[in-house]
Amino acid sequence: MQVGERKTITIPADEAYGQRSERAMLQVPREQLPPEIEPEVGLQLVMQRADGQQIPVVVAEVTETHVTIDANHPLAGHDLTFEIELVAADRAA
Repeated sequence: MQVGERKTITIPADEAYGQRSERAMLQVPREQLPPEIEPEVGLQLVMQRADGQQIPVVVAEVTETHVTIDANHPLAGHDLTFEIELVAADRAA
């Protein structure tokens, strides 16, 4: 690219964050949630795996007995489109 040149780049979902996975949708009994959390659709939470890794999740559905948690990446299933403009170039390279 030359300085001032613009490009549009699209990365298909399969090459970015992948497709959404039903395996990443987890049903959790409501009593397993901390009592101070009142679940509602769209609420963002953090789950901790057995190995200590924390995973951001979103509440997808709430019933009287269960909460469905979506652990898919927010961009999973989406093609990514970037508008790129080269504003400077390192001539020494």
